Amino acid sequence: MASKATLNSVKPRVRGLLALALATVLLSLAVTVLRKPERDGWIALPPQPMDASDPDIRQLLTKSEMLTPRQHVGEAPADASLAQRCGEEDAEAEIVPAGQPAAAPVTDWVSPGAPSPPPLPDERYIMVIAGAPTGPSHTRRVQIDIDGDRARVLISNGDWRHAGTTPGSAADIRSEQRLSLSALAPLREAWQVPELWSANQRSGVWCAGHNGLREAFFEACVHGRYYARDRACDRNAQEPLAQLWKRVVELTPSSGPAH
Repeated sequence: MASKATLNSVKPRVRGLLALALATVLLSLAVTVLRKPERDGWIALPPQPMDASDPDIRQLLTKSEMLTPRQHVGEAPADASLAQRCGEEDAEAEIVPAGQPAAAPVTDWVSPGAPSPPPLPDERYIMVIAGAPTGPSHTRRVQIDIDGDRARVLISNGDWRHAGTTPGSAADIRSEQRLSLSALAPLREAWQVPELWSANQRSGVWCAGHNGLREAFFEACVHGRYYARDRACDRNAQEPLAQLWKRVVELTPSSGPAH
């Protein structure tokens, strides 16, 4: 049998291990409580994160900037891209110690007196989609801001082919509508198919001549989480893109027949 002294020496170690285990559990619970909950959106984001170590994923961030609307050809975007702005509300303000002056704001890239952009909604979805792989091709930019059981839908010419369209011309398309989510259900069903929304990002983002294939770029900011996919030169996405284009045409006022 173990001596009384041995037993007494074991007890503190056991108590220490129990205390460590309890602290670990409490820390885990605290992290779970403090972490911002991930909520499903109008279109749920896939569970896998966007791994920035993948060059194809980093290209998505560049394309988000390139496709952000501009006032005129050759100008910088009128607003920061969704990839830049998503999650901005989560940024913590700098705590300046008492008696220390705050640093002057950095305004190198902001024109004097430029108004701050309105805050992002909890959910914003954007697509830039090309209409037809051959012949006269139109491109649409669709932005959907979710507001309860309704949505603000903005449709305009897509940037990568119609950035220079003159406002008011026959080719110019600009519309804003407020629609119920039920009215947008067909668009949502066509948008969220795996071939377009959740399939892995494939290389060939800027393939030469697009190989006569339809293309589209998708991005979303859902409760501070950013997600994007580029379906350019993607043969697996061709039929889903054709169906999605039809849904976009249905929402475009005074639009011509779908190609």
